[in-house]
Amino acid sequence: MNSDLPKVLHPVCGRPMVSHVLDALRSAGIPKPVVVIGEDGDQMERALGENYIYVRQEHQLGSGHAVMCARGAAEGKARNILVMCGDSPLFRVETIRSLMRGHQREQATITLVSAVLEDPGGYGRILRDERGRIIGIVEEKLADTRQRTIKEVNGGCYAFDAEWLWGSIDTMRRNHVAEYCLTEMVDIATAQGRRVTAVSAEPDEVLGVNTPAQLGAAERIMRARGMCA
Repeated sequence: MNSDLPKVLHPVCGRPMVSHVLDALRSAGIPKPVVVIGEDGDQMERALGENYIYVRQEHQLGSGHAVMCARGAAEGKARNILVMCGDSPLFRVETIRSLMRGHQREQATITLVSAVLEDPGGYGRILRDERGRIIGIVEEKLADTRQRTIKEVNGGCYAFDAEWLWGSIDTMRRNHVAEYCLTEMVDIATAQGRRVTAVSAEPDEVLGVNTPAQLGAAERIMRARGMCA
């Protein structure tokens, strides 16, 4: 982002992008989520205030590791765990509610948000078998030629059966860049014959923010939705 400001504190419509994620969670019925913070944690806490449970991720070892760090604060507190990224501020409350309802209705081990994109470049692809069942997620840089033609992508928002998650998360292995990637939990669940399902989001909801250009795009989308003052 060419800035010393933590990425998730960059403003969208005048507020830190992570605040939009936390607002959506609150509106969906999760009033005090666990926020995993890194080396800029003090700055994060000052910016966001006291309404959250903060957990430190001392070493940046990937999305799966971030969830591992939250275990002490979340284990035994809920039957299901919802995981969202602080740099994905465009998810609608209705989509989060749909994720939660679908997860409970289907009694799934994992429910994820997916979207169909005309240009899926840069996103992990959802892998399905001949019966349409989710069997994995492949990151673009690891995808083969056929897999790169898949237009259904991973939105990076998940619901997990909590007992299964905490009982299985330590089986994750580090990937080719020595990180624990949360998408591996889908592989673990399907290998166990567990139920993995998806709910659909609109294409603009899954846009993550990693560059100034994407930050500008997120603001334009929110303005088009009438969400900016």
